[in-house]
Amino acid sequence: MKEVHRVRVKGREPCRVVVVGDTCVSEEGMAAIVGRNKTYHVCGGTHGFFDAGELIRKHQPDVLLIEPFLEDRDGICWIKDLATEFPQTRILIVSRQSERIYAKRALHAGAAGYWMKNGSTQELMRAVDTIAAGELYASPAITALAMQRFARRGDLSSGLDALSDRELAVFSLIAAERSPGKIAKELGISRKTVETHFEHIKLKLGYADAEALKRGARKLLGAVAGSPQRP
Repeated sequence: MKEVHRVRVKGREPCRVVVVGDTCVSEEGMAAIVGRNKTYHVCGGTHGFFDAGELIRKHQPDVLLIEPFLEDRDGICWIKDLATEFPQTRILIVSRQSERIYAKRALHAGAAGYWMKNGSTQELMRAVDTIAAGELYASPAITALAMQRFARRGDLSSGLDALSDRELAVFSLIAAERSPGKIAKELGISRKTVETHFEHIKLKLGYADAEALKRGARKLLGAVAGSPQRP
């Protein structure tokens, strides 16, 4: 069982926090909110994928607030990589992507919590406090969803639980109207591999052809996926 890491407690040295936003405004906003609480010290922030790893390695934060869906990157894969490289850092995902689709996968990947950007500042700080105490944070909506799934009250996953993490990343880029060639380039895989993912997704979700796949992706993910954001 993975050892639970409890970060510095109130009254002692402040918890060290690094913030990685999807834009400069997002980064500075989160840093300002967390920085108002003297329990925490924001020791670094960035809004770009390429600077994030170096920043985290430099500061070795207790808590990392991060928008992982940057630079068209496979966000779930990035979370796994960060959780493996920095096992003592508690990771809070901050995102506009639907928690109904991504929260469970993010937690399985190694995150300690998932907070959606449409929440309040009070909710954000509750999430930070929760993971800083060594616990997992889940919103009331996700907690209710987990209970409903446990009770088997209908198919609440829209079939998306059948997709692998890489298939979901491909499906998200389909929803963002990326071509197979563009998806291959953005995810660093071959076009043939992308086309194989297309076939698997169609089979798993019951789409008859490529057009049905595109329509389904926009219907299920379009409202929350959109075009990947660049810093």
